[in-house]
Amino acid sequence: MELTSRQRLLRLWSGQEIDRVPIWLLAPYHRLEYYADIYNIPAYRPVTEAIERYCDTMDRRRPDMGFCYNANPDIIRTPIEEPGKTGTRVTYRDLTFEKAVVKEHGRTTVRFYVDDPDDLEKVADIPYVPHCPDAERLRREKEELGERGLLMMDLGDPLEPLYHLCSAEDFSMWTLTDLDSLLRFTDIMAERVLEVYRRYLELDLADAYFIVGAEFAGPPLVSPSLFNTLSSRYVKQVVDLIHQYGKIAIIHYHGNLARVLEGFREVNPDGLHTIEAPPVGDCTITQAREALGPHTVLIGNIQYDDLDRRTPEEIQRMVRDAVEEGKRAGRFILSPTAGPYCAEPSPQLIQNYLAFIEAGIRYGRL
Repeated sequence: MELTSRQRLLRLWSGQEIDRVPIWLLAPYHRLEYYADIYNIPAYRPVTEAIERYCDTMDRRRPDMGFCYNANPDIIRTPIEEPGKTGTRVTYRDLTFEKAVVKEHGRTTVRFYVDDPDDLEKVADIPYVPHCPDAERLRREKEELGERGLLMMDLGDPLEPLYHLCSAEDFSMWTLTDLDSLLRFTDIMAERVLEVYRRYLELDLADAYFIVGAEFAGPPLVSPSLFNTLSSRYVKQVVDLIHQYGKIAIIHYHGNLARVLEGFREVNPDGLHTIEAPPVGDCTITQAREALGPHTVLIGNIQYDDLDRRTPEEIQRMVRDAVEEGKRAGRFILSPTAGPYCAEPSPQLIQNYLAFIEAGIRYGRL
């Protein structure tokens, strides 16, 4: 039974028989700022040709939803290009917020938009204007994608803007010292997030939704005891809404997963990426399956750094082990944990992507 990528992915999530384990390199079909534009970089041509022939694409689309989900046209975002400083400046009337890399006195530091939790209220108090989807662009991109895979929106979650407003150190400390301030802010973000998701879901264009943000509430940055308070109770609302429209909800989570799996079980996503095993993470594919049950499609879990530095033979062995464990554990998609990032890839990286795909085909037959 030879399936198109779109058929394979949809059948996987509906619990129907498929021909092999899907292979997703994370690379979107259309350009996305997170990743190298591999379809327009000649060095990647062997990889893109292999993607077209063998792989399964979830075309990740990330719209500009404004500053903290606020599309108020009076919020002005401008690049900072000053002596010793680069970054972004956000202004609204008499308010100014900056995120910048600053080089001074022989040191390089990063300054974030917010360094005092009281300033979160100022961000939230800017008059709110919801983001409007570009429906025509999405229709065009879905048509261009065709049978290559699924159109997948990346709209974030209520925790994501908070994490990007401040440093990781401040965020971690504020969960202990100023939790009420954080929650007042995330409650407001939750209302905005749900409105954004409703607007996209009403269009009935995206097949799947890739939810990023939960990883910011996990250990070691944040105590596992706060995971539900800061993340899973919000993400469950998002996932429930996606399910109301019959669409696929995939959660992205890097890092230590084992101690927050119960929170994910309550959320009940359709997919979980990336399931990082030791020594990088703390959870195997088998452990995730035991905790989440048979419903969730597990997605992972070859480290991008390994693709960048290992030999093709090592990559093939890693893929074999991941696929065999994934097949034993139930529904599974073979995927790297990240990337592709490099705009000037080494020959080794290209060879390893090809070895990844080849091994995925060889060991992924069902």
